[in-house]
Amino acid sequence: MLFAAERGCTRPGCSAPAYETQVHHAVADWADDGHTNITELTLACGPDNRAVRPGGWRTGKRKDGRTEWRPPPQLDTGQARVNNYHHPERYLIPDDGAHDA
Repeated sequence: MLFAAERGCTRPGCSAPAYETQVHHAVADWADDGHTNITELTLACGPDNRAVRPGGWRTGKRKDGRTEWRPPPQLDTGQARVNNYHHPERYLIPDDGAHDA
C-alpha cells in the first residue's frame, strides 16, 4: 500500500524510490506508542528516517493524507513541506493544504 501511495521517500528534495526506503511512523513514533495504521505510516529513506528525532526533523500527516516534514527551527527557511518528486502530476494543481498538519 505504501509503495503505491507514496512511490518513494516523502521528505522534500529526496528522490529515493520506494524500494530504497523504510516504513516510517509519520504521526507518532513507535517508541511513543505510535500506531502501525496505514494512514499513520509513510516512506522515508534511511538517512531521512533517522533525521526524525527530538530536536530534529518532525513529520505529520496533513488533512489530505500527504506527509509533511517540518525542519528544526534553526534549519527552517520556509522550504517545501511535502515531496512532489514521485508525483509529478501534483505540480499541475495548487497545493491547498499547505499548512494542514
